[in-house]
Amino acid sequence: MKDIFQYFEKHLGQSVMVTILAGVVYTLVLMLTKSTWFNSFMTKISDRFLDKVMKKKTETVNIRTITESDILNHEIFKYIDFWMYSRVPTIQFSTEYRTVVFRKYLSIYLKKHKENIKKYVDDKKFETMDDPTLWNSLLTLINDTIYDYEREMENSGIPKIVIEKMKIKNNDIISLTIDLISGVCDSQFYTSEKNLLKIYSILNIMLSILENTISNSEHICNSINGQLKGLKFTDGNKIFTEP
Repeated sequence: MKDIFQYFEKHLGQSVMVTILAGVVYTLVLMLTKSTWFNSFMTKISDRFLDKVMKKKTETVNIRTITESDILNHEIFKYIDFWMYSRVPTIQFSTEYRTVVFRKYLSIYLKKHKENIKKYVDDKKFETMDDPTLWNSLLTLINDTIYDYEREMENSGIPKIVIEKMKIKNNDIISLTIDLISGVCDSQFYTSEKNLLKIYSILNIMLSILENTISNSEHICNSINGQLKGLKFTDGNKIFTEP
């Protein structure tokens, strides 16, 4: 757990970390008393990826001097590109069929997040929003992104069982994301010109959540027993069949 606090402190800033935790602590306590998923999630994101991100980040942005450039060129876009073009194509699953299917799933998942988040920040409509409007716009962004990537996955032939299993796993993570974003939107600490500090902090949250989905994909893949047997999936001009 110490690694987690160090991550948020370095990645978001100490004051931002404290405010986020204070804003959502009640919700997290309730969640912790009802399930163990949060401990598993925090353990996963505290290891290899988060350490790698922070070691590469040699300078900390002053949270009180966030600029439009910091938003438009946020590192979330660099990491999505890295995952899409370097990491996902090298991920191996238990069978050739599952490797192709889950690579396709993750590619669409990342692509839609990049497209929708990029469009959101490029539009700059958030700059003139009050807190409730900003919160509603971000909730719409999340919901629209889920709808867009699930629709494209279905159209590409990804089996429904894969989409449903990943959706179940992601639901708790999405709930946490919504709670954290709500805490940022409601906190006066994040008040800044054009809502830049709020958006910057929220993009940082989204960055860590995306990696968690990639990390969970192997576990979900291995949990599907027999339900993919005999199914076919076409990628390019080649047809793959699950043995």
